[in-house]
Amino acid sequence: MELTVLGKYGPFPKVGGATSSYLLKVDGKVILIDCGAGSVSRLLKHARIEDVDVIIISHFHFDHSSDLGVLIYKYQNLYANGFLKRPIVYCPDGGGAMAESVINCPYFDVTTVCGGELTFLDGIDFEFFPMNHPVLTVGVKISNGKKVFSYTGDTNLTPCLEDLFENADLVVADGAFLKADWTENKPHLSVEHIVELTKKYGNKSIISHINPNYDEKILIETIGDENCLIAEEGVSYKI
Repeated sequence: MELTVLGKYGPFPKVGGATSSYLLKVDGKVILIDCGAGSVSRLLKHARIEDVDVIIISHFHFDHSSDLGVLIYKYQNLYANGFLKRPIVYCPDGGGAMAESVINCPYFDVTTVCGGELTFLDGIDFEFFPMNHPVLTVGVKISNGKKVFSYTGDTNLTPCLEDLFENADLVVADGAFLKADWTENKPHLSVEHIVELTKKYGNKSIISHINPNYDEKILIETIGDENCLIAEEGVSYKI
């Protein structure tokens, strides 16, 4: 497995940045996870749109889905020129106009998920979990029988985090707040929560959904654990 961070910010980017989007390559399959602002042009640096096999959308907030609109235009262009492969799309069933556009898109093979589903594709397992966010949001655990990758999507504390971290080799997790700014009523986790879970389960984690108002030097100082990294856009991580 190899993970590339296309966009790491939320809910809006810093100058030159992009919002939540990740590219996962597993046993020859190309998987796009979320499709935030600025992600499609970055995707093209690492894979052709024609090669994308699976698209996973954790939820339909704009910082995770806004580039889906231009991605649909790209598929429309491909279809007009005879390319008829439809990527499999896993996404929640609901989330406004963008959700409707995706679910009804003739260029996508859509399966809606809400958490609790387990599906398979050529030896790759996808397990979905309901997360704690103001809109229907899913986390996902992806395994090829040798390595396990997990993605929390946007979430505050929930028992499903334990499921996502357990036995995972790498977790990309929502770390939008510092603990001093976090409350149980906020829509995201804190950096410190991710560090605690990483230590508990002994895996590695990439902290993403970075709040652009924070100085990342402070985030790095707060982490203090070599197994927790701040996501870096354009960087690929072997799993």
